[in-house]
Amino acid sequence: MWHDTKKPRPKALTGKTYNIETPVGKAFITINENGGDQPFEAFVNTAKAGSEIAAVSEAIGRLISYILRLASPVAPVDRMREIVRQLIGIGGGRSLGFGINRVRSLPDGIGQVLDNYLHEKDGHVVEEVKSNGNGHDPQQHAPVMKIGDICPECGEAAVVNEEGCRKCYACGFSEC
Repeated sequence: MWHDTKKPRPKALTGKTYNIETPVGKAFITINENGGDQPFEAFVNTAKAGSEIAAVSEAIGRLISYILRLASPVAPVDRMREIVRQLIGIGGGRSLGFGINRVRSLPDGIGQVLDNYLHEKDGHVVEEVKSNGNGHDPQQHAPVMKIGDICPECGEAAVVNEEGCRKCYACGFSEC
């Protein structure tokens, strides 16, 4: 006999929003909990609405939420641990940061945030370490890069809308 496979969403939930710099720009990850102090859903936002990166971010958030809301004998917090195990370490075309601050891709960054959330639930204090090894904040003097959509030719996050045309600043690809 079939029954509801997904828990319905209550009208209001409480949660936290985290942010992390990724190779495709800053990502904001919101994790909402149900009344039983278990993770219930996740929202992932990056880039401008309507971009490919924003679509991929939303899709990852929806899939995480679906996994957390499935009817299962496995507690949602344990399902999130498995999600973390699957996402952390996924590499992309380029990384951001070094050492423990290294973010290899958008999925890796999301996995790191979910891992930090789980550590906070376990009572551990998670401190963000920003260092370039000599005691200075590496982002203090970092140049600002324009991040765009993923280029279908070279794979870099460098496609932007300019003068009514989509152009890649990494390889010169143009849709015009």
